[in-house]
Amino acid sequence: MADPTPTPAPAGSAGATLQAWTDHLVALTEAGEALSQAIVAGDVIAALAAAHQTRVIRASLHRVEPGAGELEQAGPALGAAQRALVGARGAEAVVERWRSRPLPADAELLRSPLGVACLADAMLPAVWDVETDLVVFVGPGLEPVAEILGALGQVRMMAIGATSYPAPVLTVTEATEATLAVRTMDPCPPTRLTLRGLDADLRGLADATTEAIHAGLSDLRIHRNTVTAFSRTWIAQGAANLPHIARWPSIAAVGDRFAGKPMIICAPGPSLAGNVAQLRAARGHAIITAFSHSLRPLLAAGVVPDLVLTVDPQDVRYHFEGCDLSGVAAVVNGATVHPELFALGAPRYLTLAANAALDDWMYAAFGENAQAPGGGSVATSALSLAMRWGCDPIAFVGLDLSFAGGRYYVPTSCDGEARAVVGADGTVKVEGWSAGFTEMKAAGGPAAPRERAIELPGYYGGTVPSSFMFTMFHRWFVEQAARVAGTVQLINCTEGGAYIEGMAHRPLAELLAELTAQPRFDVATTLAEVGAGIDPIARSRRLARHMSQMARRLRRADALAQACLQAAGQDPDGLVLAEGRLRRALAPLGWVAMLAQREIARAHQVATYEAPEEVYLAASRRLFESVQDSVRTALPFTAAAARALASRGRVARGGSHGIAP
Repeated sequence: MADPTPTPAPAGSAGATLQAWTDHLVALTEAGEALSQAIVAGDVIAALAAAHQTRVIRASLHRVEPGAGELEQAGPALGAAQRALVGARGAEAVVERWRSRPLPADAELLRSPLGVACLADAMLPAVWDVETDLVVFVGPGLEPVAEILGALGQVRMMAIGATSYPAPVLTVTEATEATLAVRTMDPCPPTRLTLRGLDADLRGLADATTEAIHAGLSDLRIHRNTVTAFSRTWIAQGAANLPHIARWPSIAAVGDRFAGKPMIICAPGPSLAGNVAQLRAARGHAIITAFSHSLRPLLAAGVVPDLVLTVDPQDVRYHFEGCDLSGVAAVVNGATVHPELFALGAPRYLTLAANAALDDWMYAAFGENAQAPGGGSVATSALSLAMRWGCDPIAFVGLDLSFAGGRYYVPTSCDGEARAVVGADGTVKVEGWSAGFTEMKAAGGPAAPRERAIELPGYYGGTVPSSFMFTMFHRWFVEQAARVAGTVQLINCTEGGAYIEGMAHRPLAELLAELTAQPRFDVATTLAEVGAGIDPIARSRRLARHMSQMARRLRRADALAQACLQAAGQDPDGLVLAEGRLRRALAPLGWVAMLAQREIARAHQVATYEAPEEVYLAASRRLFESVQDSVRTALPFTAAAARALASRGRVARGGSHGIAP
């Protein structure tokens, strides 16, 4: 019988994909014939082996990717693949007949080794990748099935509600742990999930675990898509912002100056209209933090925020049009925002690393940790910032995470006319965006997708309409509330929208009555002291040296990637040596690898399976080319930034006032 191990087609070889498909289809046909013969003969063990072989072959078929224009140039190979497809369809019909046969109850199957094997076979779908797909056991009793699946090569297995499963089964104690576990399954996350339990009373746990795992997988997809969409923008704008990062303090410089001070985070949800005016009383008694999207509604209500936080890499200058920033204490910008957001006329600025490794490299020159990692939105970054500074209590207004009546933002927002429209297919699309939003999207960035309509628990009970992305943010807030329970007061004063488990839900007026009874404090004075404590000229020089070193490392990585490309397929020993050197050169350049994440994941997947040498070499070449492209994307920006910073340092030594705001 043909070897069922997946054999991805090497890129760039004419007909390679069709040949791989044909080989797999022939192997599937043979496995189907073996299964049919075993069924007729009543040989259950042989049938189980053949059924599993069809499963593995079909999974490998899903991994075969055609090269550019390959099918158009297929010629006679296409006919061979079409003939093989006929036999493969027959095999699929045999598999379906096998899978539809009646089986005894799970408890009865578990009484014999053959029954356990039948149950293991029944658990797995007709298409299944034992290396990457995920098996979940709910409750005890299925340990023998886990052993059988492990013997079949199943790698990813998880158990919840029981601690009796053998290694390599991962045991989690609750659904939220399942989410965290799935988030670590990268760069090759599961495509398929199968879940089984014996105890009907654990049905609720099974449903919660399924939902948690799908949520974790959604997190991985969202993160990867976000990095793919914005990584080059992050690097280009981050490099352009380096003079500002040298000029202004980061959030790390604030230290614990605001520890124990209240912060009120103002999101731009529709409910903000109901209590925004009350925030005037909070000035001097809490750190009022706005976002670029909620700034205009606050100013319209006579509320001058202390901070305005922006982390979006898109050109959101239209959010600030017509807004007087002279009264704010500081604009807090992510390191990769549009560079013009450092020229808004604010008295001062702070910076932060909102995108983990993609931002953090810019602060290494100062030995600073300026991270405030969020959960995909500026509201989550704001909570991370507040918790990092030790603020307590932390309250939210305008955090609807919902769109009652279709309203997406507070009406006084720059996008106040935007409406969420639920289509007949159950998806949500936002319409009625402002001209500023339309112009921003026309300049680049991903289009706003249709999202699945979902309901969340309501602030006042019942449910409220929401979307897939809002539910992702909602879950992040619930997780954070659980994490800090008993140590920080998190209060939802939105007075509308979604209920967020773990937060106290109180009217804003009630909270303000408590805060205004406390002594006043001045955010602007504190931040002025923070700014006076840094030396922008010294920071600029240190950053210039750091970027020069970074440029040298990038040039070396470029040369080593080229050496790997030259050695691939020609000098195996030289390739091993060059690969080792390239890995060491890339070690301090982890942020560059983010640019090549898709090719890294693809190469990692190919390396997981047995395949001909040319397949590995083809994957390696694609990876080296992607790394080289990433390095060459980053190099001009870092080199230019090093020159600009060095020039500023020379001007400063000549008697200039230093780096301009």
